[in-house]
Amino acid sequence: MNKTDMLQIKNAIAMPAGLADTLTQNCTAHRTKHPFYARYSKTAAVLIATFAILISGTTSFAYNIYQEKNLAVFMESDLSRAEIDRIGEQLSQIPGISSCHFLSGDEAWGEFSSTYLDAELTAAFAENPLADSFNYRLSVRLDADTEKVREEIAQLAGVRLVQNLEELKK
Repeated sequence: MNKTDMLQIKNAIAMPAGLADTLTQNCTAHRTKHPFYARYSKTAAVLIATFAILISGTTSFAYNIYQEKNLAVFMESDLSRAEIDRIGEQLSQIPGISSCHFLSGDEAWGEFSSTYLDAELTAAFAENPLADSFNYRLSVRLDADTEKVREEIAQLAGVRLVQNLEELKK
């Protein structure tokens, strides 16, 4: 509403002169300026929310890109040490594999028992129940096709299972 509209309304209403002047003065006076943050608070809130979403999305995306892909390769239990070493050499020569580490059955049992069992329960086992769970732990390069690498590993003689380490933790 502009000043002329206000004056027309004031003149049309019967009221004391002092009240009419006060009403006109208050309605037509310049309003005080709001601080910067009050004028642009909605815009700023939208920009901050958008920035936060972009940052969290980008961080998650970057984490997924640079997350290392780790595989565990389990072998048949009746293999000799020479055959296990041969499989290790074949694994390290597959394109896309950046590291290859052998984990013995004793190391597998130690890792499992320390993670999932207490000392008393571990001592109750007379022998290592994971003696045949020796495996190779592999790191697959980021630019490699993990499924293709897994298929190539599964075709090696003596390999019984290829698993993602994340699958083992579940």
